Amino acid sequence: MKRKTKNRWTAVLIALAGCTLTALLAIQDSEESIQPLSSPVLAVETLCVQKTDYRVQVPAWGVVEPKETIDVRPKVSGMVADVSTGLFTGGAVGQGTFLFSIDTRAFENTLAEATAAHEQARQALAIEEGRQTIAKSEWKLLEGSNWQGAHNKPLALRRPHLKTCQAAVEMALARQSQAELDLEWTRFCAPCKGVILEESVAKGQVLDIGDVALRLACTDCYHVMASFSTGDVLDPKMQAAVVTIGSVSHKGIIKTVLPRIDPQTRQKQALVAFTGPGVALGAYAALTLPGPMFENCAVLPKAALRSGSSVWILSINGTLDIRPVTVLAKDPRHVVIGEGLAEGENVILSHIASPLKGMPLRGTERRFRLKNPV
Repeated sequence: MKRKTKNRWTAVLIALAGCTLTALLAIQDSEESIQPLSSPVLAVETLCVQKTDYRVQVPAWGVVEPKETIDVRPKVSGMVADVSTGLFTGGAVGQGTFLFSIDTRAFENTLAEATAAHEQARQALAIEEGRQTIAKSEWKLLEGSNWQGAHNKPLALRRPHLKTCQAAVEMALARQSQAELDLEWTRFCAPCKGVILEESVAKGQVLDIGDVALRLACTDCYHVMASFSTGDVLDPKMQAAVVTIGSVSHKGIIKTVLPRIDPQTRQKQALVAFTGPGVALGAYAALTLPGPMFENCAVLPKAALRSGSSVWILSINGTLDIRPVTVLAKDPRHVVIGEGLAEGENVILSHIASPLKGMPLRGTERRFRLKNPV
């Protein structure tokens, strides 16, 4: 009986020893498996702040229009005798290019008659001038006599006759000049380089004075009525502008800034003139106008400005610093910072999902080329 009890306690002790050993091994394994985790440092793209002078670029838009549109109207009536082969809607013409002409025969006859009348009046004046010489000689004889008709001296010297002949010469010369003008006006040439917008001219057609023969858009210079935001301000001392149509840019000049807000778009407007080949009328144009100039300021990409007018700074300790700044101006690509940034500081450009002040960061500097075309 004692022997069985002894064996039982031996088995219990062995079991307890095994459980204790197993627990110790489990605790040791768990201690070995628990190791501190080191979180990786986030890499960000940075930009080194450099103070510079910068002119704000004001964006604007508009539609290309010709400098002027001319209605070609005949000053004389007649039948169209000749039409240029380049006279059609959409055709491009150069300054002085022949367009069409009116039958000149009637005007040539009128000029011949006016020339003959002018010559006839000149001959009559020459005859009267000869009579003036005779009249003066006769007056000298009467002047020494007892004739009492001195008050008739102008008539005796034929002065009214001379003035009548002189007036007749001037009238004949005026008619001759008008006939020459009428003959000149029978030939129509393009008053400027341009594009024909409309035309209604055909050979044999009779045109009356004032009829619109064709409408010509002058394209030696183009205009754009540029609209821009009421919150933007232009530099009144600067006139240079950039006009971009598609992928082509042209140099423009601001002619004037209208002193009113457009009632339809509720925006400011500026008239910009430019020249360039191959420009289509009615094309959409994107413009860059000169805004105010800021000196010794920090210019950053627009994406670097965070909510609340703040920027993220990578400190010299490699940690994140969230700093408020003073925003002087913005344009489509850049933001101008006045106070809050020092030269040489690194501004973070990358996006951080959960930015926490003091979090460790690793920066990679990016080159930033500032483009200021205006």
